Amino acid sequence: MKSTAATLKQIRQHYRISQAQLAKLLNTSVRTVQHWEQADYQPSGAAVRLIQILAADDAVFPALTQFKEDDQIMYLEHDDQKLTIMDVPFRNRKEYRATLNAIISNMYEGFEPTKRDIEDASRFYEDGPISAQEMLATIQASADRKAE
Repeated sequence: MKSTAATLKQIRQHYRISQAQLAKLLNTSVRTVQHWEQADYQPSGAAVRLIQILAADDAVFPALTQFKEDDQIMYLEHDDQKLTIMDVPFRNRKEYRATLNAIISNMYEGFEPTKRDIEDASRFYEDGPISAQEMLATIQASADRKAE
């Protein structure tokens, strides 16, 4: 198993970022990153999880770097116990989790889901896939509603 110091260096080399850029991603100081890379001490808490995720998943880096400090925090109303997203119920945990993950992934790209979007996603499991024409009509209707 690779040391944390080696992992941090590998992350920086892989993404071609400086210690200062990594410190900003991890919400810590440059000096702290230097200490971690020199194995003076180990990261803890949320920093450990972020380091693990950055090392394991290339999709995380662009998602983290797109946020500015003044950006609002993204949140999608959901209830893991009731299996609801924006108060829209799902039939089972598998459908609920798949939909939640897909929507959150798209939120990183700027998608702002509405309750109707969630209802459409839920209907997919009951009615099956929609045609390209139906999808285009839905997208157009959504764009029209947002323009109003």
